[in-house]
Amino acid sequence: MYRRTSRGLLALIIIIIIIIVAGVYLYYAQSSNPNIQTVINNSTNQSLANNTSIGNNSTNVTSATTISIQNMTFNPNKITIGSGTNIQWINNDNAQHQIVSDTGAFQSNILNPGDSYNFFFAKTGIYGYHDALNPTITGTIIVQ
Repeated sequence: MYRRTSRGLLALIIIIIIIIVAGVYLYYAQSSNPNIQTVINNSTNQSLANNTSIGNNSTNVTSATTISIQNMTFNPNKITIGSGTNIQWINNDNAQHQIVSDTGAFQSNILNPGDSYNFFFAKTGIYGYHDALNPTITGTIIVQ
C-alpha cells in the first residue's frame, strides 16, 4: 500500500514539475520577443495597441525613421531601410488616416491629427502600404 501511494505521489510531483517548466519556458519565450508595434494617441498619451510584429527575435535596433502624413501624402512615400529599423508614422495632416500593409503585415488604428504609429521591421522584404481611409495614398518600404 505504501509503495502504491508513493508511486502516485512521485508521478504527481513529476507532472507538476513538467507543468512549471513548460509555463516558465512559454513566459520567457513570449516576453523575450522585442518585435513590438505600438500606436500612440498623443491626445491621451497612452498606448492603444501592443502586438507582435513580423520578423525574427533580433534585439538590435539599428535606427529609427519617421514618415510624415501631410497634405494627403506619405513623406517620403518610398524609403529603403536596414532590417532592425523602427518606422514611425506621424499624422501631421488635418484628416484621420489608417496605415495598412498591402499584405496584412501591419495595421494601425485610426490616427487622428497628431497621433503616431510605430512598426519594427526585423525582416527583409518589400512592404507596400496604403491609407485605408484614403486608398489613393500609398507608400513603399524596402527593408534590406
